[in-house]
Amino acid sequence: MKYEHNQLVCPYCGSHSVIFDYETNEYVCTRCGAVIEDHLIDHGFEHRYIDNFENARTSGSYTFRVHDSGIGSTEFKARYAGKWLNMSRLQKKIRVEKRNKIVEKALRHLNNYIRILNPPKYVSETAGLILQKSVEGKNYKDKTLKLLAIASLYIAYKVHGIPKSAKMFAKELGITLKDLWRAEKKIHDNVKDINKMIKKDEPENYVPYIVNRLSLSERVQYLANYIIQLSKKAGLNNGKSSVGLATAAVYIASILLNEKRTQIDVAKTVNVTDVTIRNRYSDIVRSFDITISI
Repeated sequence: MKYEHNQLVCPYCGSHSVIFDYETNEYVCTRCGAVIEDHLIDHGFEHRYIDNFENARTSGSYTFRVHDSGIGSTEFKARYAGKWLNMSRLQKKIRVEKRNKIVEKALRHLNNYIRILNPPKYVSETAGLILQKSVEGKNYKDKTLKLLAIASLYIAYKVHGIPKSAKMFAKELGITLKDLWRAEKKIHDNVKDINKMIKKDEPENYVPYIVNRLSLSERVQYLANYIIQLSKKAGLNNGKSSVGLATAAVYIASILLNEKRTQIDVAKTVNVTDVTIRNRYSDIVRSFDITISI
């Protein structure tokens, strides 16, 4: 089966005579025979008709953010005794299996925190997977589930290499750093090999975020990364936080390139204190004999 597509234009001969071939799942130009697009993916809902029912069965997308991974979000109508039954209404009455209750409850908390932070979808999905593995088969109280949901989201940011300082993250969700560390440790204990998923916390990961928040130029970003590399070679990062070194490097680079921002402004971007910047700043200036006129 084939049908003509009037909106597509062949990039090779400029012809508007493009058809879609259902057998090969390709867009093909009828003039020059070029395959314009193949291996197409349908991102819409799944539709099935069962026993000549007049209404389609539709299923939601696969996601780790619900306890059954989205498979149970099916809705359809069925005819019984001459009447239509809306099965989606019955779903609300279906009980979650006992073994899934703890997972379902934890994921509800996670989705609430996702609405607050609005992270990228891939971060949310990773957090859902981590949380499911962490609470499956356990019997945690509601408070612990909330903390585990927050910690799984924090770990998901690190898995994808997105800079998010623990202090800033904890403040945004209204918990203490101590609670975040405890919940993170519990996840590390419950989920095997999770360390292999997490990208190493490097100062360079924070630089683009800080530079963007402060509306600084790419020259500042380049110089800040160069300062960080020199600092690592001198061992100034040993035992020090990555975010502290990153903020100090950006602060120094902004001064050297006449795009100066105050220590307080730089500190606010990642929710550290200006004292942290001042300490790392002093180490760098002293080690490399940098002279800065303020």
